[in-house]
Amino acid sequence: MLPEPPTTPRPRPGTAPVFRDTFALCTWLLDRLEDDDRPLARSLCDNGLRLLDAISLAVRHREVDERLAEADDRLVMLRVHLRLAEARALLASSQAFFALGEADRIGRQLGGWLRSLEPR
Repeated sequence: MLPEPPTTPRPRPGTAPVFRDTFALCTWLLDRLEDDDRPLARSLCDNGLRLLDAISLAVRHREVDERLAEADDRLVMLRVHLRLAEARALLASSQAFFALGEADRIGRQLGGWLRSLEPR
């Protein structure tokens, strides 16, 4: 059984797709793990929130290069921790598969944004 989509409000229409997808993944993580006190659950929520912070500030044109580098680092750590969460049975395989797919989507968008900033 695949995980259900987020049930909390979505960002307003017209926002950047990378922000919408990051917001949805962060919401999904918090819905499942926010009340869990285990270190890995806290780390997943923290990395999700920090990823959302970095994307939010980059979308608002605040220190874009620095924020995108931070977002890229957070996304790397989030992927590693998602795999670890599956290995430690914090997330079911179907949940990890879903979350890693969302992280990959965000990574492709983030990579495209970073490439667009490279000098030609």
